[in-house]
Amino acid sequence: MTHYLSKLLCIFVLLALSNCAPSTANRAEEKGAAALNTQEIFDLTSGNTLRLISSDFDSYIYFSQDGSLSAGSIFNNSTDFGTWDIASDGKLCIKFNVWYFGDINCYSTYKDPESDQYLLFTSNGALAYTAKASSGNSQGMAIKNKKDKKTAYVRSSLSQGQATRRSNEPTTTQSVPEATPVPVPVSTNSVSSTSQEEVKHSVKTMAQDCPNCNFEDADLRKAYLVGANLKGANLKRADLSRANLRRANLEGANLSGATLLSTNLPGANLKDANLSGADFTGSNLIQVDFTGADTEGCIFENTLQEGVKGLK
Repeated sequence: MTHYLSKLLCIFVLLALSNCAPSTANRAEEKGAAALNTQEIFDLTSGNTLRLISSDFDSYIYFSQDGSLSAGSIFNNSTDFGTWDIASDGKLCIKFNVWYFGDINCYSTYKDPESDQYLLFTSNGALAYTAKASSGNSQGMAIKNKKDKKTAYVRSSLSQGQATRRSNEPTTTQSVPEATPVPVPVSTNSVSSTSQEEVKHSVKTMAQDCPNCNFEDADLRKAYLVGANLKGANLKRADLSRANLRRANLEGANLSGATLLSTNLPGANLKDANLSGADFTGSNLIQVDFTGADTEGCIFENTLQEGVKGLK
């Protein structure tokens, strides 16, 4: 009970601290806060530790000088690694390996004129975190250093990935390209080129929200299906190579014999899906839920599997 009460008190304090901070970048500027430039962000982060706090997040992050990071949650004692960057427009970019599905998130950083805290705002100006800085690896975090130690304060590999919607999203282990919206090729017989384009567009649009639909043998390579609802859909032998299915709902879907080479699936729901004989080679499977899925004969070579559920 004492531990439970102390945890509640901790959450209350964090909420109070967050509520004291300006809730938008405009309000922060009205109170005299100024955005840090790239050099100032580099001096704040490189080789140092930030404690990032929000209503549901409280973690220490150590920013190694080579562009890698180590993170430890105070809420649940979990840890993660990743990479960090400073975009040329003066935003701090953070990419965890597992947390937030491995997404890249960039923030404008301000010094709070009324305290020793820093304020991190999202691209739409909303407050994401308050932050407290400490010198060096103050929490003794485990480090996974990269081989190259950089000294430049703009790390273009990650910031450019954010600017281009991560068409080639970097990771600390392998590169899993992010699909971009492109027409979806489909098999057609005896139709004009104009009709083919119409069919391609229709299939792509339909697949965004099409539970129980029939896409058997469909060519959905590079399809942009982020958050798509394909619950119970028939995707038998479909080609979803390099498609973007982040957080897609594929619960109960039939993907037997499907091809998913370098497919982006972080956070996808594959509960009770028929995946027999599917090929996931090179795919991003971070935090995918495979609970109850039939994975007999599946190929999972060179996949990212941090936080995967239900995969035996």
